[in-house]
Amino acid sequence: MESASSERPAKRVRQACEPCRRKKAKCPGEQPICSLCARLNQTCAYAGEHRRSWANGLPVSAEPVSTPSSSENRISQILEERLGNLENRMGEVLDALGQNTSRREQQATAPPPPPPPPPIVLSNAATSATSNPMTPFPTWEKVLSIAELYLIYCHSQPLPLFHRESFLDSLGARDPEIIYAMLALSIRFSSNDCSDPNGPTVLINSYTEVARSLVMRRVSEGPVELSTLQSLCLLSLVDFANGNTHRSSIHCSLAVNLAQCANLGLESHLAQTPATREERRRCFWSICLLKRLHGVDFDNMDFPDFCFPPFPESPSRPPPTSPLTDAGNEARSVGMQDQGIIAYVIMLSEIFAKAARYVRRHGRPSNVPPWSSQSEYSKILTALMERETQMPYHHRFKPANLSQRTLEDLQTRREYWGPWLLNQFLYHTILCLLNHPLLLSLSLRNFRSTIPEIFLQHTSDLISSHTTWIIHFINYFEERSFVVSDPFLGYSAAVVATIELQLSFTQNAAICEEKRNRFYKCVGFVQTLGQKWPHMARLADRLQRLEDAVSASYELESGAQNQYLLIDLSRFWEILEYSSNSDTDSARRMFGDSLYREAPTLGAEVSQTSPLPEPFRLSQQVTSQSPNSQFNIQTPLATGAQYPLGPMGSPRPDVWNDEFSILAANFFSQAQDFLRTGDPSEGFGNF
Repeated sequence: MESASSERPAKRVRQACEPCRRKKAKCPGEQPICSLCARLNQTCAYAGEHRRSWANGLPVSAEPVSTPSSSENRISQILEERLGNLENRMGEVLDALGQNTSRREQQATAPPPPPPPPPIVLSNAATSATSNPMTPFPTWEKVLSIAELYLIYCHSQPLPLFHRESFLDSLGARDPEIIYAMLALSIRFSSNDCSDPNGPTVLINSYTEVARSLVMRRVSEGPVELSTLQSLCLLSLVDFANGNTHRSSIHCSLAVNLAQCANLGLESHLAQTPATREERRRCFWSICLLKRLHGVDFDNMDFPDFCFPPFPESPSRPPPTSPLTDAGNEARSVGMQDQGIIAYVIMLSEIFAKAARYVRRHGRPSNVPPWSSQSEYSKILTALMERETQMPYHHRFKPANLSQRTLEDLQTRREYWGPWLLNQFLYHTILCLLNHPLLLSLSLRNFRSTIPEIFLQHTSDLISSHTTWIIHFINYFEERSFVVSDPFLGYSAAVVATIELQLSFTQNAAICEEKRNRFYKCVGFVQTLGQKWPHMARLADRLQRLEDAVSASYELESGAQNQYLLIDLSRFWEILEYSSNSDTDSARRMFGDSLYREAPTLGAEVSQTSPLPEPFRLSQQVTSQSPNSQFNIQTPLATGAQYPLGPMGSPRPDVWNDEFSILAANFFSQAQDFLRTGDPSEGFGNF
């Protein structure tokens, strides 16, 4: 208290200076100039005394104050109050400028950031982000050019998030988080920004962080708008592409929860423009589609009242290559309501999510055999066939006449061919997953002596046909030089690659060469997508490491001393599970030490699985079947036996778990004629 009182004037201030009086500010009362006026560098004068001006640091005498009349005094008082307010505001500005002088001096060497585009009113957070030298906001012309790339390579590939016709015109009026998230997703397709290998990565990460900060501020402080959910969908795609699968899942789940709380599934009764109403619907179904494509069996019943908005509007079908052929195709679709190609992608994604859940079970055996109508296998297959009956014929493969479509035809109508191709790949991938030889071998180990012959032939035909269809599309893309931008198509090729790799280990040189060529074809396709999508590049690397590991095991397995060699199945699961939450790198980036714990290492656990028997065909002789393909094959393991150490890890004889490792002898002895070669020209399995 003593130190505080010592700083005050010795006597009580009886009169304030004129500037402080006009501003109604507390005047310190020092004379000849008060400290407040000195700090603001303004003239300080007291009524009834000589006014002093301290301009240039020297006192200048002033004229004595005369007593004005009452009317003049009133006018003068009003003017003085207004002038006082102005001086007060200018003082605040000068204070702020004085505090920021050092900051400006530090930033003087950095180039000034380009101003934001005039049509966008940026928030404080966005404005501060654009001032970051690492996040230069491009010119508005550049933003529009990247937005056009978004419509070409990202719209409906896979998410139909925006109203295409009004997207460019409305871009300037959209919230800044949409702009930044769109830039982060689409700039990878800009040839100018991709000339420097490190340039796109820096820009993508910078734009992503700005968009994320804006979105999280919306979520924490409000108000949450439709643009918030749209941005979360884009950020989920970007994070997934960058390998941050956990954060991608969190963004997607947050969008789901916000959509539920906002009743986005219900049609709004407020007066809205057709484009606004359409984008609400697109946002709802994009959230559902994103959740399902990432392998989550998302149930629409989570939304109230079982009322869902109509499906988004779909682009019209491209003109037919032959009017006569199109008339016949339309005749086959009479009586069916065409809901549009995007609607059928959304419908099919629900079945893919169930197939992804089937994969995550890792072939755990059940008391119900897969050929039973009550099995998960049969239920998914039945749902897939039911869905196929609901799609008009003119959206299927044959009426599309792809062989007669040029690159220009495909490129100019990507808004249709993008979702059409996704629909095709979803269909064939579901069937490849359901009939994957590894999953079947694991799930059927409790039914070795009772497997129906017709089931073996059924699965043999399905896996042969639908892997061939994926290879057929990859060859078609190469022939047409068509740029595929949807990363899900790369996942489909990776699934086929794991099948072809398993079937390539045979003594038959012709079959081995054919399967290896198909494997490399799929890996090359995934690598091409990896040039734009980092998670596709990692997927291609995983496929190559899988080939190296399995090939090394195959060379060692022939020796008698290596009859109990193990193959680590975790290498398969990290490929077959499109959205794997077991990604250690992603988890370490997301969680701290107090929360995250690595899963126990289970790669050494042994599978008791024996190879599937081969289906009998007329071209075979029963006597030519190998002993390992008979129905009564026994597992070459005995509890308590000691097994030698293999390159993939040593077995633990006390724990038998089939999800993580499989005996190399069982893995390689799949009869090659169990899977015959299919021909896409036959039209079998044509969706």
